[in-house]
Amino acid sequence: MTRLRKPILALALSAMLVAGFSTPTFGDEKDDLQRQQRETEKKLDAAKDEVQESTKAARDAKAALARAESKLSAAQSELGRTRGRLAVAEAEDARLRAALEKAQAQLAAAEARLKKAERELRSSRGAVESFAVESVMAGDSGLKAFGDLLRGADPAEFSESMSASTSIGDAQIAIMQELAASEVMLGIERDEVEELRDQVAAQKAEAEAVVVQMQSLTAQAEQQAASVAELVTARAGAKRNADVTLQADLALQRDLEADRARLERQVAEIVRKELEAAERERQRRLKKKGGGGGDKDNGGGGTTGDSGGTLSRPVPGPITSPYGMRRHPITGVYKLHDGTDFGVGCGVPIRAAAAGTVISQYYNGGYGNRVILNNGVKRGVSVITTYNHLSRYAVSTGARVSRGQVIGYVGSTGYSTGCHLHFMVLVNGSTTQPMNWL
Repeated sequence: MTRLRKPILALALSAMLVAGFSTPTFGDEKDDLQRQQRETEKKLDAAKDEVQESTKAARDAKAALARAESKLSAAQSELGRTRGRLAVAEAEDARLRAALEKAQAQLAAAEARLKKAERELRSSRGAVESFAVESVMAGDSGLKAFGDLLRGADPAEFSESMSASTSIGDAQIAIMQELAASEVMLGIERDEVEELRDQVAAQKAEAEAVVVQMQSLTAQAEQQAASVAELVTARAGAKRNADVTLQADLALQRDLEADRARLERQVAEIVRKELEAAERERQRRLKKKGGGGGDKDNGGGGTTGDSGGTLSRPVPGPITSPYGMRRHPITGVYKLHDGTDFGVGCGVPIRAAAAGTVISQYYNGGYGNRVILNNGVKRGVSVITTYNHLSRYAVSTGARVSRGQVIGYVGSTGYSTGCHLHFMVLVNGSTTQPMNWL
């Protein structure tokens, strides 16, 4: 038997408890209810455990889904941040690579210029060295020409020799100057090459650090993506479980609504008969007294012995959820909250709001352990009070109780998110605002 069928079984069994409400007389109805309750009490206990388990499963599934969605959202955010940092690192890597390529090209050009300068320097040095050797070997060309003149050479030849010597000297001076300039340029080229080499080395180190960062971020992103994938799977599983339990709970809720409608119809029949009986009793008394006006309606129709027209608070404590439309805290369905919730701890005694007779006490999938108390006729209408989500009972079906008598203890059975009393007032069989009677 599935969890869904078991709660429905509980509903069916609960409905059996109130099925006897339509028997011919009120006394027979009470006897029939007591008999049916004794017959089904053991089955109800087992069904009650199953409904409680189903309700807990619904809450657990909803909580698991919320946790999975929260973890998934956090993981997705962290993955997004990591991917953002990775994108920045990739852009920085691209920039550094472009800068490195440019610096390497500049270094290559500088090295080429350095090699050319070195070649030119070697050539200039060779020319200077050759000139020096030739000068040593040939001696002073000016002195030689002057000697030739003394020895009777043509003065014109002397002039030509001196002019050639001067030209050669100028050329050699130019070569020497070029050599000096080449040495200066070579030093500059060497400094530039060294600077560019240092720059390239620094950019390589920076680029390598960015690559390491990218590798770390990539691994981190992959790990986070795997975690997100796992959480997506977990969330999907949690959502499936939540959907299954939600559908089961919604089906149970529909059955509970139908059960309540049946109960209201059957209670309405009891109310009709009780009001008729009260009216007949009043007419009988009037007739017995000869039509005198001395008869006083005690407000209870002769069924409760409580002449109070209002009800007493069943428990102390604040109101945590009033009567009216609201979204159900478990199913999420927007519906009528048909009573007033009092926020009190489990085990707190629950007292009868007025004297009356216990019509029934049984377990309902939505209301949990509940006591239905007929408080008789008050203010000219039939009043029935119900006390729901009890942890245990203090009275039994058919018992007559007085105002303020303990009839049970606060609990959290049925569709409940915590210890509280869900107190209902039925006027002529229909729910009404309990606070109008307290």
